[in-house]
Amino acid sequence: MKNMQARRQEMLLRANALYEAKEYARAAEIATELLAALPGDAEMRYIRAAALTELERYEEARADIAQIRAVRPDHPGAARQEIYIDRAEGKIRTQIAHLRTFIADLEQRIAAGDDIAYHTVFLASAYSMLGEALTLTGESAAAIDAFLASSRHETRPTQRAEEYSNALFAANYLPARLRSSYTDLAHGYGALYADVTPLASRADAVRGHDRIRIGYISPDLRTHPVGKLIRPLLALHDRTRFAVCCYANCMEDALSHALRASADVWRNIQGMPAAEVAALVRTDEIDILVDLAGHTQNNCLSVLAYKPAPVQVTGIGYFNTTGLPAIDYMLSDVHVDPAGTTDPAFTEEIIRLPHSHFCYTLPEDLPPVAPPPMERNGYVTFGSFNNFSKVTDDVLLLWRWLLDNVPRSRLIVKSKLFDRAEGRAIAAERFVRSGIPTERVEMREFSRGYLMEYADMDIALDTFPYTGGITTCEALAMGVPVITLRGESHGARFGESLLTNADLAELIADTPADYVQIAATLASSPETLRTLRANLRTILAHAPLTDARTYVHDVEAAYAEIWERFVHT
Repeated sequence: MKNMQARRQEMLLRANALYEAKEYARAAEIATELLAALPGDAEMRYIRAAALTELERYEEARADIAQIRAVRPDHPGAARQEIYIDRAEGKIRTQIAHLRTFIADLEQRIAAGDDIAYHTVFLASAYSMLGEALTLTGESAAAIDAFLASSRHETRPTQRAEEYSNALFAANYLPARLRSSYTDLAHGYGALYADVTPLASRADAVRGHDRIRIGYISPDLRTHPVGKLIRPLLALHDRTRFAVCCYANCMEDALSHALRASADVWRNIQGMPAAEVAALVRTDEIDILVDLAGHTQNNCLSVLAYKPAPVQVTGIGYFNTTGLPAIDYMLSDVHVDPAGTTDPAFTEEIIRLPHSHFCYTLPEDLPPVAPPPMERNGYVTFGSFNNFSKVTDDVLLLWRWLLDNVPRSRLIVKSKLFDRAEGRAIAAERFVRSGIPTERVEMREFSRGYLMEYADMDIALDTFPYTGGITTCEALAMGVPVITLRGESHGARFGESLLTNADLAELIADTPADYVQIAATLASSPETLRTLRANLRTILAHAPLTDARTYVHDVEAAYAEIWERFVHT
């Protein structure tokens, strides 16, 4: 018996190690071997269920979960694994229902004093998954509450900050009327690092470097919109004035290697603790550390919380405040943040570049521009390839107004939500509630090679208050005009900045009525649409938005100014 128990423990450890190493097939094999001798072993069956889920063998995984529950009805891992399968199968409604039941059960157990530490781990994870699911379905306010609950229950400081970061990102999806309720939310993120001692000091002003040392830190120095946006900046930096070091928190790919070639120093920091990365930045004597991610996935804000560089900036990859007092500046422009305006939600001082705060590079392999689809369809097709989480009920109501004003027109939307039947059903219900007949809407699944699909769209409709970024640029590059609504906050004016810097200010609406009028007027003018289709790519190629040299000059001037300010303060 002792030998069997020892063998069981050894095989459990092996199977778990294989699972953690993502060798799921081998983990499942080891688990199966043990279960042949000990079919009632719930823990090994749990490992096999998890491995089978990763192998997309969902029916077998559910069978294992059923057997676990026959032996251990209260096994929290089995409940969570079933939810993982729900998510993998795209059963988002089912997932949300199971998560709410699971959360209620865990909270009941914790209230009763039942192994509080153990069940709290599961509770934090469950709230996080609920936040992800609610974000996908457009329930942003509920998603924020779920992420904040996850953060409160987390015992790991790094994960606690990550969940709070998720809440702040989800806040960008809120409709304008709800935003005031979350004005102070970002300040809570900074409070998570209140006990961190800054590494930088006033003595850094007299380091005596012959060039200003710029550090760029990001999880997206790879094939990613941010990787593409940062490329001209790295390539064109004046090396007589600036030394450039990149900190890549990612698996590297071909674009990473191209970016690396433009850097003086390149460091891969993936998997390194924040304190170690901060120490490395300190050792490199970085003068200005630039965060390119904000509260996006796998961000490095925990590194900047240590204040390893005397001047710290955020921008390009995120357009809202970080809430982190250790970050001094937000890189913006005169269109996103007009002179004289302030955003009380921001903890950073705004740097207003004179043109655009990022530079779009037209890809060399763009597909050819297709003729307007209205010429073959006989009706106008509006569309949006933005993340559907940006499509609030206010957006849908405005789109309904537009469709009502343009008879026979259609709408194309594209999102991960539409990959599965439950997601499409959820979206369809929202369309119906907004008064948009589903027969006038085409819901397309997510795909990576989607640029050719702009051939099916006459006019692109921007979302609000979370506007498009790269999506807007890509639509213009494919000859599709984009209508945006000027907002009242930093993030809500992003579309205005893009179109102004694309020399297309006539597509910016001041009011919802203007939005409808601009789009409807375009829809009624086939010749105008045909001309725009043929010329937009050329217009974009000669606009400030794609003027890399001017952009780099503006950014470098800003860096020089804030460094001088630090040195002489």
